[in-house]
Amino acid sequence: MRLVLFAALAVLISSPAAAAKPKKCFSLPEIRAEQEIRHGIYLREAAKRCDGRYLRGSNDMWQKFEAANATKFKAAMDKRKRAWEREFPDDWQYKINYADGRLVTYDRNVPLTTGFCENIDELLKEVDKRGYGGFSGQAKLIHNEVIDDYKVCQ
Repeated sequence: MRLVLFAALAVLISSPAAAAKPKKCFSLPEIRAEQEIRHGIYLREAAKRCDGRYLRGSNDMWQKFEAANATKFKAAMDKRKRAWEREFPDDWQYKINYADGRLVTYDRNVPLTTGFCENIDELLKEVDKRGYGGFSGQAKLIHNEVIDDYKVCQ
């Protein structure tokens, strides 16, 4: 009985990522998830900043899109988290928070101008019209520095 209890406790304590060895690269689906999450952070922050002063309703437009695609965002976040846990087992949470914070800090320091907000408006209108597929396409083009940051597995 004790053996079964200890075995069950060991299963609960260990996570699936703890068993996975680092690959020293991200798979293409993991890269895509990273791009989507980063692009989402960027659009969220930009929509908040532009809302009211340069664009009416940009934050609401983003919130509506995010809510409509919550399942897809969750799947991308879960895939991203598993990759980070595997690649950085000792401090993945710190590193992922740093990466996200770096992006938020960057976005908040881009000068808020009419041109910047017009660009954000175009991006938001495109994702509103084309859905998550359009959003994912934007993420591949706009935030391609993910491929510079992380090695893609061959």
